[in-house]
Amino acid sequence: MKKIDLKRLHAHPGLLQVIFSDIRQYRGLVFWVLLAILSALATVYLTHLNRELLAEREQLMRQRDAIDVEFRHLVIEQTALSEHSRIETIAQRELGMRRPADDQEVLVPWR
Repeated sequence: MKKIDLKRLHAHPGLLQVIFSDIRQYRGLVFWVLLAILSALATVYLTHLNRELLAEREQLMRQRDAIDVEFRHLVIEQTALSEHSRIETIAQRELGMRRPADDQEVLVPWR
């Protein structure tokens, strides 16, 4: 078996020491690379949020359109149900009401 010479081993810098010395030497470049990576990640994240908001907006616009169609149908139904001839027919058929004759009409004086 070979003996390991510890003095010789310490004479050569370790991998971590080389990495840290390179980082110290090129710290400006490392800063700009990290800044570019952070900027890219922020862009991806904000694009994702924007697409989610657009999808939610489209869903809300579809709901608004459906509610608008339902409202228009209800207005048409209300108009049909409140038509004068329909009310008069129901009053005659279900309540036994009839129009008063001219001699039965009474005018109330205005003060």
